[in-house]
Amino acid sequence: MVGDSQIWQNEYPHTLRHRDTTLHLQAPIAPHTRQAFERLIEQSASAKRVSAPLECPKSMLFTKREKLDSLKKKLRMQRGRPKRNGMYDWSLEELINTREAARRGARVPKLVGYGYSRSRFGVMQDFFLITELLSGHQDGLAKVRQRPEAVQQVIEAAFELLHALHGQGVTHMDLWAANVMLPPDEGKAQAIDLENSFSGPTAYMSETLGFQFGFFYYREIYRYITEADYDAAVECALAEYFPDVQRAAFNRVYALAKHEEIGRLKRREIFTSGVLESRW
Repeated sequence: MVGDSQIWQNEYPHTLRHRDTTLHLQAPIAPHTRQAFERLIEQSASAKRVSAPLECPKSMLFTKREKLDSLKKKLRMQRGRPKRNGMYDWSLEELINTREAARRGARVPKLVGYGYSRSRFGVMQDFFLITELLSGHQDGLAKVRQRPEAVQQVIEAAFELLHALHGQGVTHMDLWAANVMLPPDEGKAQAIDLENSFSGPTAYMSETLGFQFGFFYYREIYRYITEADYDAAVECALAEYFPDVQRAAFNRVYALAKHEEIGRLKRREIFTSGVLESRW
């Protein structure tokens, strides 16, 4: 496993083996949960990635399954090794980041377990990630599509969540409306899909924050609010970060991120080097 294997063994000591699959779990599971996992394992993967609640309402678990598509990737993940750029494959990044964020008390679903299937030759074929199910929650994008007038509420919840994550040292570089999970009551939002996130400090906080606010607008929210109104909401939210934000650096990245698609690796460059140049 990645990093110190003893840590993973200590935190996920319970093993479920079925057919060619091994799952490592944080706690013992009930018979009905085991049966649901066995059914999941027996299903042939119809897509490269499948994300869905475990088919057992009592268990309250959410599962992700990725079919590994190249021998290099299979061997890297099996050995827990990073790529040449120092990053792990996205599934392992999500595993590492979700565990660390939850350990810090950040508002993310708890990591319940992980696992993998192997071919008859012993090579890893599929990777599984198991988290708590956020029962009753609705993602922010679904909410504004259902009720466009709720866009301000979704923005406020997302900005509050963004600030809370920063307070725990977690920088989510893919925080858009669909990754903001809103509770059915007056509780606080939670973040999902942490494969592209960091749990360490950046020397480019202003640029990173500029990207995060701009990206949230670019990914769908621009359809439901004017740019002027969104800018006003951002100005209010920035008061929480004063005086740490360097406005020139923030504004440069914010203006670009609002209107240009920025790939996942480019986002990481912003965090590590503060660099973002317009394609136009």
